[in-house]
Amino acid sequence: MFRRYCLVGLAFTHLGVSRGLIATFSVFYVAFIETFGWSRAATAGALSLLIVTEGLSLPLAGSFTDRVGPRRALLLGGIVLALGLGFTATVSSLWQLYFWVGLVTALGLGLIGMVPHIAILSREFPERRGTALGLAFAGGGVGIAVLVPLSQALISRWGWPTAYMALAVSTAVLVIPPVLLFFPEAPAKLAVAAPDRTGKTEDWTVAQALRSGVFWLLFGSRVLASMGNQLIVTHQIAYAVDVGFSKLFAASVFGLMGICSIFGRIFFGYLADRIKREAAFTWVQAVSVLGIVALLLLKDDSLSLLLYAYAVFYGLGQGSRALVLSAISADIFSGKSFGAILGYFTLSIGIGGAVGSWLGGFIFDATGSYTSAFVIAALCCLVSVIAVWITPGMVAAQARGR
Repeated sequence: MFRRYCLVGLAFTHLGVSRGLIATFSVFYVAFIETFGWSRAATAGALSLLIVTEGLSLPLAGSFTDRVGPRRALLLGGIVLALGLGFTATVSSLWQLYFWVGLVTALGLGLIGMVPHIAILSREFPERRGTALGLAFAGGGVGIAVLVPLSQALISRWGWPTAYMALAVSTAVLVIPPVLLFFPEAPAKLAVAAPDRTGKTEDWTVAQALRSGVFWLLFGSRVLASMGNQLIVTHQIAYAVDVGFSKLFAASVFGLMGICSIFGRIFFGYLADRIKREAAFTWVQAVSVLGIVALLLLKDDSLSLLLYAYAVFYGLGQGSRALVLSAISADIFSGKSFGAILGYFTLSIGIGGAVGSWLGGFIFDATGSYTSAFVIAALCCLVSVIAVWITPGMVAAQARGR
C-alpha cells in the first residue's frame, strides 16, 4: 500500500514539473518577444511545435513503457528534458528556439508526462482511478503555481537565460533521483484492469481501439478541450500586460490559478468516482467557461477582480479535463496495451494545443485583439462536453454489436 501511494507522489512530482514547465512559456514568451522582436505568432509557434512533438511522442512513450517498464522511460525523459532546458538558455535565433523547446524539451516532457503515470496509476488503483489520478494531476497545479511566478522572478532579476539554466538543474534533481528510488528494478509489463462500472472484461489491442468510433469521439473531444485551453493559457500574460497589468503581477495572479487547479483536480478526480464521469467533465468545462467570460470582460487594469475571478474559475478546471477524460479512456480501453492506446489518444492534446496556441497569436496579429480567440475557446469547451455525453451510447451500441 505504501509503495502505491509513493507512486502517486512520484506522478505528482513529475506532472508538476512537466505541466509547470509548459505553463512557464507564457512568461518566457513575453521575454523572447522583447529581446528578439519576433512576432507573437512566430514566437507562439515554438509552443505549438512543442505541443505537437510532445503529442507525437506520447504513443512512443506509451509503447516504450508497456515494453520496457516505467524506469527506463522516465529516466530517459528526465535526461532529455534537462538537456533541452539547458540548451534553451543559449538560443539566439528562432530556429534554435524551435529546436530546443519545440523538439528536444518536448520529447523529454512526453516521456515523463501523463502517459506513463496514467498507465501506472490506472493499474494500481482500478477502483479509485479518478481519485488517484486527481491527486497525481494536482501536481500539475502545484507546478504551475510555483514555476510560473518563480520563472518571472528569475527573468526579472537575472534574465531569461539564467532562468532556463535554473529550471534545467531543478528538473534533473526533481525527476531523476525519485525514479531510481521507486523503480530500482525493471517491473513487469503494465496491464490496466477495467473497473466494475464499465462491465467490460476484454483486453483491447491498439488496432481494435483505433478502429473504434468511441476512441475517435473521445479523441475529438480532447482535441477541442486542448485547443480551447491553449488559446487561453499561451496568451494570458500577454493579454494581461496589454490591458495594463505588470508582468510580475500577472504572473503572480496566474500562480493563483495553479493553486486553484490543485483543489480542482483533487475535487473533480474524487467527483468522477462518485458520479458519472461525463457529468464530472461537464462541471469542469462549466467552471472553465465562467473563467473565460471573466477574461473577456477584463478591459483595463482597474478591473483586477475580474483577473482574479478568471484565475479562480479557470484554475479550478485547469488540468481536470485531462484527468477525467483519461479516467474515461481507462474505463473503456483496458488491457496490456493501454499505455500505447493512451499514447495515441493523447496525440489529441498535441493537435488541439498546437492549433490553439498558434491560432491565438494569429488572431491577435490579424485583429489586434484576443476577443475572437477567447470566444472560440469557450465554444471549444461547450462542444467537447457534447461529444463526451455521446460516448456512453456508442459504448453500449458497440457492446451489443459484439
